[in-house]
Amino acid sequence: MKVVVEIPPTQEGIRLVDEMMKSYIDIHELPYERELCFVLHELVINAVEAMEKVAAGDRDCIQVKIEKTNVTINMYVIDFADGIPEEQWQEVLTYEMDAMGDNFDRGRGLFFVQHMVDKIWFEYVAPKQFLVGVTKSL
Repeated sequence: MKVVVEIPPTQEGIRLVDEMMKSYIDIHELPYERELCFVLHELVINAVEAMEKVAAGDRDCIQVKIEKTNVTINMYVIDFADGIPEEQWQEVLTYEMDAMGDNFDRGRGLFFVQHMVDKIWFEYVAPKQFLVGVTKSL
């Protein structure tokens, strides 16, 4: 089963995805409830924060796609911002406390996400259209 939604890049959009994911997990009786909710939550927060940096007229929505097969769940979040430069993709998956300075509450989300899923990847779908995808075996 596949679900695709477009949400506003706001706190309300984040809450909507959180509730939607809880319901999706309940309906499909999926394992790893806390991990799956955390992963999607973190990906959506990152997309919202990226969208806050673009001009107001360009901040229409964030796309969230969830696909369940018999053996995996795939989640994709697409924002319409600049994305992460390709040369930084590996760096954002590494968390070094010393490099964070006094800002301990930032920069850990993707590090934790990668340890909760089987695969994480980044992709530029188009200019100003950035996708983060994850796959988790069920």
